[in-house]
Amino acid sequence: MVYCISDLHGDYFKYRALLENLSFQSRDTLYVLGDVIDRGPDGVRLLQDMMARPNVVPILGNHELTAAICLRWLLEEITEARLAALGTEQLAVYQNWMRNGGEPTLRALSRLSQEERQELLAYLQEMDLYAQVKAGGRTFVLVHAGLDHFAPDKALEDYELEDFLFCRPRPDAVFYPDRFLVYGHTPTRLLHRQMGNPPSDTIFRHGNQIAIDCGCGHGGKLGCLCLETLEEFCV
Repeated sequence: MVYCISDLHGDYFKYRALLENLSFQSRDTLYVLGDVIDRGPDGVRLLQDMMARPNVVPILGNHELTAAICLRWLLEEITEARLAALGTEQLAVYQNWMRNGGEPTLRALSRLSQEERQELLAYLQEMDLYAQVKAGGRTFVLVHAGLDHFAPDKALEDYELEDFLFCRPRPDAVFYPDRFLVYGHTPTRLLHRQMGNPPSDTIFRHGNQIAIDCGCGHGGKLGCLCLETLEEFCV
């Protein structure tokens, strides 16, 4: 089976509980649509677990992007002196990371060896911006945040990095007529509310768009979509 989740934000226990609920096997595939790290305590532990599973496919999120930028500067040793030596631009990126929940991730990184940090950085740098997947007779475009500056005939490789990582799609937006766009980043409770419905930490669907960030990083649930059957799971 082929599944996708997003926005774990350091919640290792919900991730493992979901894998157990799915009876996830080596023949299955799990796409993780970004924002594995930050806010919660176990983002680095999650990444290391994912790295050890060839059937777990990461898609880059904005939190991974920021961590990768900062980790390049902090790779040798994460100390107060190293932080104090950052330039103005570097410091702005670092401060933005901390404001957006990066402190638990930085603490965990500081406990790793240099070799482990190198491996983690390589993993972050190799993450794709999107995946196009066929499952259950349907085609899915999997991204972190949506597709900004969308045009139905625009090739995926022609979008900018920011178009995949930072946008907030309108809940009533119309995307592909023949493909499902699946994304995280925006908690679905907000999308439900924007459509005039009670806020709910459940997967949001409208036409051919499916939003799966059920608020795991904000006290909500970890949502999961099975691409083969369109069945929904949550923990």
